[in-house]
Amino acid sequence: MAIVGYLLFFLAGLGFGFAAPGKTKLMPFIFPLLLAIGAALTNGIDLTLILRLIVALVLTGLGIVLGMLMEDRAERREAARAA
Repeated sequence: MAIVGYLLFFLAGLGFGFAAPGKTKLMPFIFPLLLAIGAALTNGIDLTLILRLIVALVLTGLGIVLGMLMEDRAERREAARAA
């Protein structure tokens, strides 16, 4: 199982969760879905594909949530300095 691919999904979620405005924070969910569609067209749908897609989506979601928490924390810290 390739850990690097899942790490990239997590980091994409983290980056978008921290830096992207509004609904665009959810954009990283498109990456694993497109890759899964491509794999399904090439190799067909099987249990491995579905499990890997679920893991990728969960890690991407965790990255987005952590990025949003980091953004909130940074904004509070900046507001405290300004006050």
